[in-house]
Amino acid sequence: MKLDQQQIETKVRTFMVDDMVKEEVRNVAPMDQLDLDSLDQTELRIFLEEEYGVSFDEGGVISPFASIHDIVAFVLSRAPVSQ
Repeated sequence: MKLDQQQIETKVRTFMVDDMVKEEVRNVAPMDQLDLDSLDQTELRIFLEEEYGVSFDEGGVISPFASIHDIVAFVLSRAPVSQ
């Protein structure tokens, strides 16, 4: 199944609002800055690993996600392609 940008954005927003209690994310524009602390970043990474099968480099430094756009771009670039 091919990943769709809009579907990823919707799932990420739903996760952030429902599970992370980030109500402000509901109406933020994709390029707007997110106010995520290190715990939020960790929760989000776990969600992305479980939901999309993306992997994070063990030894490398991962830049924090700054916007919904950054998160969607990361998933699209790292998610395994299923046939």
